[in-house]
Amino acid sequence: MDKQKQKNLGAFYTPVSAVEYMVSKLTGFCDKSKLLEPSGGDGAFVSVILKRGLLKSEQITVWDINPEVKNYIENLGIKNIVIKDTLLSTNFASNSLFRGELFSHIIGNPPYLNKQSAYIKKNKHRLGDLFKEIGANDTYAMFLYLGCKLLEENGELCFIISDTYLTLGIHKKLRKFLLKNYTINEITLCSKKLFRDSGALVNTSIIYLTNKKSSDSHKIIFNDCRENEADNYIGKKFKTIQKNILSYPDYVFDFNGGAKLLGKINELKKMVSLLDGGLGMHTTDNNEFLAIVDYGGKKYASNNGINKIVSATDIDGKKWKFYHKKGGNNKYYLPTEYAIRWDKEAVSHYKMPKNYDIDIKRIGFVVSGICSNLTARLSTPGALWESNKAMCFFPKDPQKYPPELFVGVLNSDIYNKMIKLLNHTNSLQIRDIKKLPWPDFTNEDVNKIITISKNIIAKIKENMDYSFNGEQEKINQIVNNYFL
Repeated sequence: MDKQKQKNLGAFYTPVSAVEYMVSKLTGFCDKSKLLEPSGGDGAFVSVILKRGLLKSEQITVWDINPEVKNYIENLGIKNIVIKDTLLSTNFASNSLFRGELFSHIIGNPPYLNKQSAYIKKNKHRLGDLFKEIGANDTYAMFLYLGCKLLEENGELCFIISDTYLTLGIHKKLRKFLLKNYTINEITLCSKKLFRDSGALVNTSIIYLTNKKSSDSHKIIFNDCRENEADNYIGKKFKTIQKNILSYPDYVFDFNGGAKLLGKINELKKMVSLLDGGLGMHTTDNNEFLAIVDYGGKKYASNNGINKIVSATDIDGKKWKFYHKKGGNNKYYLPTEYAIRWDKEAVSHYKMPKNYDIDIKRIGFVVSGICSNLTARLSTPGALWESNKAMCFFPKDPQKYPPELFVGVLNSDIYNKMIKLLNHTNSLQIRDIKKLPWPDFTNEDVNKIITISKNIIAKIKENMDYSFNGEQEKINQIVNNYFL
């Protein structure tokens, strides 16, 4: 398959080690068993099942959207193969889904297409109607939902899918659906190297579940193999009671032993109640409307196709404004990397939220949207900010709670742990920030954090390579007292 077709179909074929591991999870094969592979692809799962003698060929059904796979699947001895768009062929309104055909076992590697893909954009209304219970956000999630619906009572499903459903806010409904209706036996967090050779930039997990409601005491096994070699499925094991997850914020799957912290997140008031701001704007054409800021020969932005350069001394808020665009790991302070045109013609192209205050002069703080850790830094007065990579917030009461306080707290270890419980990926969303709690810090502790944070910022302004580990540890100790 050529790269473009692979991209259009979201098809990334399963490494043999993963196939062998997944097949070994399924149990209870007998003469009455019926197995479905709903995205057959190259027949990797079917061939292993036949090779092991677990089922006869007539007990296996394969569906796939790509007609090119039919001959290959048939050559494996499978006659029950249907070429169709599985998702769009669904009819949940029917009392007898797919003519009443249910399966004792379902296994597969469904396609990886998100809501920005051509397929979902083209069919978003139809898919939205069909999968309204969980949302039409990713094809893998819709396949997982469909597979669960097609299971016989006590039937088993084993899928390898993106791991984003474990914590991302867009999959809140899917998590609730799974937790309330099925027994999740095990979730394996796959090696980060697993799909490296196939070109898929995605972290994966293997979910193994049974079509029966979980008991009150049932524990999900999390098998963490993320740092293993690609074919090693002996990982760090962690167990959590399935029903307890329903009490966590957005039902996020706790696979790092963070139950206590998740409880605190629910108990305390939310940090955003003290803040304004949030999502920023889109220029619609960064190359046309942005420039890199020059600080006397020093620049803090990568080119990325932006060739214009403007001196920091020429940015007066009229022709140009400062613009926070960058994510990354810069904590506490970073000179604003970009400037944005602010003439009438340029502004007419921009997309800005209704509550976007373009005349704001207050000092706030920027949270990186693309980053391996929760990262906060002071914003530039009067600067605008991008929607995705840099979220900007402003204290409602800066006299009591200045921005330096929030910067210090958000850069603490405990807040990094909390954000990773809420979203374990490197792409933070504003909904994740809105879930963060705010304890009742004493005035003494507030003043201590502000003093330390201001000192760090002052030192970084003098030396961008300044190490603030010692000062950060002092803030960590203060903040820890409210959570541990």
